[in-house]
Parts: sequence; C-alpha cells; structure tokens
Amino acid sequence: MTRSLKDVIRTFVRDAPAAAPAPEPQPEAGPAPFVDGPAAAAMVDWLDAMAALADLLDEETAVVERGDALGLDAFARRKLAVGERLEALMPASGGLGAAVAANADLRAMALRAVERLERSVRLNAAALAAMRDAVTAINRHLLRAAEKAASDGLYARSGQALRPVELSASGVDAQL
Repeated sequence: MTRSLKDVIRTFVRDAPAAAPAPEPQPEAGPAPFVDGPAAAAMVDWLDAMAALADLLDEETAVVERGDALGLDAFARRKLAVGERLEALMPASGGLGAAVAANADLRAMALRAVERLERSVRLNAAALAAMRDAVTAINRHLLRAAEKAASDGLYARSGQALRPVELSASGVDAQL
C-alpha cells in the first residue's frame, strides 16, 4: 500500500515547542571594580596616544582634501612616531586589559577611542586612495601627451601616434 502526500500531512504531528530557557540571574550591581594607579595611568597614556593618532589622521585627511601634497612626507614621519609611542606603551600596560575588561567605564572609553580611530582611518584611507587615483590619472595624461609630442606627426591607421624611439615611463629614450 502506498501512502499519498495527503496521508502524510494528516498524520504529521508537530514537535512540542521547546521550553524557553530560563533567564540567568543577573549579578547584583555592586560598586565598580577598583582601578589601581598604574592601570589608570596606562589607560590615560593609551587614550592620549589613540587621540593623537586620530587627530593626526584627521589633519592629514584635511591636507589631502585641500590638495596640498607637498607636506605628506611629514605626516608619514609623524605617524611613525605615534606608532612607536603606542608600541612603547604595550609593555607598560601589562594589567590594562584586565582592568578594562573588569570596568564598564574603561570599556566605554576604550570603545569610543577605537570608534573615533576607525572613523579617522576610514576617511584618511579614502582621501589617500582618491589622491592616488588622481595622481595616476595625471601621470597617464602626461605620458599620452609625451607620446604625442614624440611621435613627430606619425600616426597609425588606428589613429594612435607612432614614435620613432621608444620612451621609458620616465620619458628617457630607451634605445640609448
């Protein structure tokens, strides 16, 4: 005897819904864990370094948006100095991770600092990428102009300029 889909549906019994898990008892809100002097000092140093890096990235973004590319090498040196400052803080902040994990206020401060840094990094990366794209486009146009100037009026059937000598990317005669 074969069973039809209709018979299977009639005999189908749903599983009983699972019982909702009992909510875990919340610990009583007691006083915030104590943050000792070295952990507090390390946290202040870390927050200052994070703020300095975010400020530096914001400043560099503003310079890039103005189109002033001459001073960008100074920003690279300054970012390296801030990175070294953050690296120097790591051994000194031995118990900072545990103190931050145990204290909600410190977690909130660290989260705000990291969010600000992420926002600054995202804007800075976008500005630098746009500047790189612009420089690439300008270089491409300059190379095309150099090719046209070097063609001596010779053109292929396709309309592309021909040049009697092959130029390197820097515009030097490659056959020398």
